[in-house]
Amino acid sequence: MQKGVLKVKIKASGHRKKAEIIADKKFTIPKEFILDNELNDKACDFELNEKNQITKIIVEGNELEKRVVNRVKKIKRCENKNNIRVPNDTCLLISDFGIRNIENFNLRVNKFTIFNEENEPKIKEQNLPETFFNTNWNFYHSKIKNYYKNIQKLNLNFSDPIELKTNYRLLIGAEQSIYETSIRLHHIYGIPYIPSSAIKGVVRSYTIQKKYKNSEERVLDSEEFKKWFGSQEQEGKIVFFDTFPISEPKIKMDIINPMEETKIINFLTIEDTKFQFLIGFKDEVDNRFITLFKEALTEHGIGAKTAVGYGYFQ
Repeated sequence: MQKGVLKVKIKASGHRKKAEIIADKKFTIPKEFILDNELNDKACDFELNEKNQITKIIVEGNELEKRVVNRVKKIKRCENKNNIRVPNDTCLLISDFGIRNIENFNLRVNKFTIFNEENEPKIKEQNLPETFFNTNWNFYHSKIKNYYKNIQKLNLNFSDPIELKTNYRLLIGAEQSIYETSIRLHHIYGIPYIPSSAIKGVVRSYTIQKKYKNSEERVLDSEEFKKWFGSQEQEGKIVFFDTFPISEPKIKMDIINPMEETKIINFLTIEDTKFQFLIGFKDEVDNRFITLFKEALTEHGIGAKTAVGYGYFQ
């Protein structure tokens, strides 16, 4: 233990101007020690660490207290070579793990998006393989089969499962996306699917066109139509469900080439994939509706760009 004399100067505002101990030489007192003007010129005992920094001060037999100082921990910064907009700690994990090893397609496309030098999200930059689901398809397929099994436990009458394969490419857009054109992916499993609302909308539209000659008056007067799809006055007797692929989805890159030659928009589509549709009836199964349902998907199409051949099923 060394001996010395305290030299303490306090500003009028209460902030320390200078605090040191004079012994064989001057030692600066760390800021965590609680000091006041009454300690000025008082003899003290003190201890130093290996770096000659004061660690303990004793005045008149009492050890001076220290305030708790929150030291800022130096944070390792992620070298985000792929320009991915994620928090720093997540970026560090991905840097170690590798973005190509992300198994959830939805996360890979929508959360770990790669931005180009113009700060635009680019789907093409993702380098997504067509066989993305191949290694884990058995896992996804088991989840889909459980989904359909649970649906069939509901208190409804069900048609036989309707299995239809895409005729060309299918584009069901996402409700919200950072891309100009995006694909609908399940928020948990990351697999592409067709939401029930889209299916009902297409079948309803086709039914009005095919069976009622696009006449709103005939639709409003039809008890059969209101039974199928419901109205403001009554609930429909048919229940539509989200539809999932039952064969491994094939992801294909496609482009939109606008009038501006320098700007090509890339987007993802589904190709060569079989889906299973399930329809629930609150009354007996109606085969006339099932016929219209199949016609709507094979002759009318679903999703975007049906005018150029997308969204049709075999």
